[in-house]
Amino acid sequence: MADGLADSSEEDEIENDSGEEAELVPETQPVQGERVIPSVVEPVNVARVGALSSGTPDHYLHLSLGPMNSTNVEDIPSNYGLTGEMELEVGMKFVNKDAAMLAVKNYNIRRSGEFKVVESDHSRYVCRCKLFGDQCSWMVRVAKTRASRFWEVRKYQGPHTCLASATSQDHAQLDSNVICQHIFPMVQADATICIKVLQGSVESAYGYKVSYKKVWLAKQKAIARIYGDWDESYNQLQRYFNALQTFVPGTIVDLQTRPYYVGNTLDRESVMFHQVFWSFPSCVEAFKHCKPLVSVDGTHLYGKYTGTLLMGIAQDGNNNILSIAFALVERENTDAWCFFLTNLRRHVATQPAVLLISDRHAAIKAALEREGCGWEHNVYCIRHIASNFATNFKSKEAKRHIVSAAYSKTQAQAQYYLELVRRSKCKS
Repeated sequence: MADGLADSSEEDEIENDSGEEAELVPETQPVQGERVIPSVVEPVNVARVGALSSGTPDHYLHLSLGPMNSTNVEDIPSNYGLTGEMELEVGMKFVNKDAAMLAVKNYNIRRSGEFKVVESDHSRYVCRCKLFGDQCSWMVRVAKTRASRFWEVRKYQGPHTCLASATSQDHAQLDSNVICQHIFPMVQADATICIKVLQGSVESAYGYKVSYKKVWLAKQKAIARIYGDWDESYNQLQRYFNALQTFVPGTIVDLQTRPYYVGNTLDRESVMFHQVFWSFPSCVEAFKHCKPLVSVDGTHLYGKYTGTLLMGIAQDGNNNILSIAFALVERENTDAWCFFLTNLRRHVATQPAVLLISDRHAAIKAALEREGCGWEHNVYCIRHIASNFATNFKSKEAKRHIVSAAYSKTQAQAQYYLELVRRSKCKS
């Protein structure tokens, strides 16, 4: 229940309660139901067992085997479900403070009750109803004892005696951490799940319509729990590629960084990620058995730091496609394409007379014209040309003729389809 819970103390409203006497945490805390009555083994009937029991020591016949099959209650946290249907009670245990906070929040959300955090530190968590006093006596005190690794409900007054207010569409304790715990399985199953669907799930489960922003923040926390923090992910890039080159010998990596400045001051202990090219040895070997052509294109990345993914695609004899090279760059500009195409030609597509196929991107054209890029033969992708043609002239028929002309096996056949394109163009 508490695996990977985010710290939610920042979202709780803490109210000073200096007038309350501090609770002394005893060295030991008795646990209800912990004492196990031993079950004494009944003496064996030697006559019934016969010769097999003749060598059994006498003290074996009076062993207390009950504790062998019992479980110490102190070692088991309470199974408080996220439904919040259970009533809190003294002695209930949680694996850590985050789990206790989540349980208290779920309890109040399900009952449309709101509370204030009176005390919260490394050893205790104390909450009271916002209407504590004449209208309500609800309060809970959860503390970590010195003798236990769990957090335990030490004092509890409940349930709420105030009238629950259900007029609000949101709930103060239904924060992004509670929502994160609820939507975590859905995000883990499909990280692209939309916020609207998650909003509907939260509303169905809790009965409150939470804001888009709150659910979006909860989803980001869930993604961070699954895939790691954004900054930490970038910090692991160098380690990841080093591991690839160590455990997959022959992996090609060209990772480039830039100096990192804090304001106008150079931070000599840090660098900033710029761009990276990589390819696996299996891709390099596979390309030797593919057609001597490579298609390249880029796609935008969506996330905190955006960026662009560049890829090189090959094709085998059965027209199956194979990704052979990859690069992460800041954007599709001349420098980025030159970086990718140079590495692609130098490390992967090393055979002579390899044909490069691309769209009519100006940055690719400029990169190919740079000295040292290494590509002698390049053409434009016919599907990009046909798509652009259809956009300008609004003729699906002409688009089909252009594709047919490109796939023609003879010049005469190509001329025939181009004439059809001209006629279709005139009609439009």
